[in-house]
Amino acid sequence: MKILNLHGVGDIRLEERDIPELSTGEVLLKIGACGICSSDEARIFETGTYHFPTVPGHEFAGTIVDAADDVDKSLLGRKASVFPLLPCMECDSCRKHEYETCSNYKYFGSRNDGAYAEYLAVPVWNLNLIDDCVDIKVAALSEPAAVALHAAKKGKISQGSDVAVIGTGAIGLMIACFARNMGGNVTVFGRRQSSLAPAEELGFKIGNSSDLESQDPAFDCVFEAVGTNQAMCQAILAARPGAVIVAVGNPHGDLELQKDVYWKILRRQIILVGTWNSSFKGDLEDDWKDAAKLMAEGDIPFAKLITRTFTLDEYREAFGFLRDKSVSKSRGMFVMDDES
Repeated sequence: MKILNLHGVGDIRLEERDIPELSTGEVLLKIGACGICSSDEARIFETGTYHFPTVPGHEFAGTIVDAADDVDKSLLGRKASVFPLLPCMECDSCRKHEYETCSNYKYFGSRNDGAYAEYLAVPVWNLNLIDDCVDIKVAALSEPAAVALHAAKKGKISQGSDVAVIGTGAIGLMIACFARNMGGNVTVFGRRQSSLAPAEELGFKIGNSSDLESQDPAFDCVFEAVGTNQAMCQAILAARPGAVIVAVGNPHGDLELQKDVYWKILRRQIILVGTWNSSFKGDLEDDWKDAAKLMAEGDIPFAKLITRTFTLDEYREAFGFLRDKSVSKSRGMFVMDDES
């Protein structure tokens, strides 16, 4: 089978490898599609993964084509996406079924080989079954969709809530879609008109994020989906008294708030909420099942979030597209088996 194997920072190679053999409790997934996340850009070209070589790729879906002897054979032929976090099952978070905050986890695509490959052995526990009516490329959006839905739920959005989403990446746009689906009046803010084009095409009101620094607070819920000092300040300034700010963006450096901005949190009694990863098989919620249900229902325009697709052989073109900041994009994706 073909794989994209990362041998060092900036050194990713198209190679051949044997199809994996199955261990107890595993299925063989024929990968249909795998998203190219911005975190993959950092892993491949900046920070590296936790060891070399590593096959990246953590946003994926495919068809179950084989199963270990102890696994239910009725799974064969089913479409599935995969929760990429492999929890330790022993820490306090795992004992509470809050696997997204596991303190000793493994992870497909960074700590374990991922899905920039034609096949992958996956524990049955990590499978998220997908309805046959869902396109495999849409199913491969399950991971960012679950992350975005996890964040959107924390916004406590009700019918008619005025919602701001600061950030025009795939996660930000998905949060906007879910917030609208929950009844919110959503405006998406970005730094450049070109980056706002996908949001406008999805039917959202748009605005320049710098305008939030001079406008009166106008929003009941604000999602900060960039991870910069400026974006967090803008989120605070945009929040009405009693509003909820959901911190989504993963920062690349330290954040520092001016006193006058921090005071807004106190004086307006703003609720600041953090969010991380997504709930999978939790006692109270399962963002992955909820995302799969929304994909099957078809009301959220997931397919419009896929900007371009590539084969594994086109990996140089794919990563060039990923790194080209002049191009407006939501999500690039490798497609290995479009018939899955």
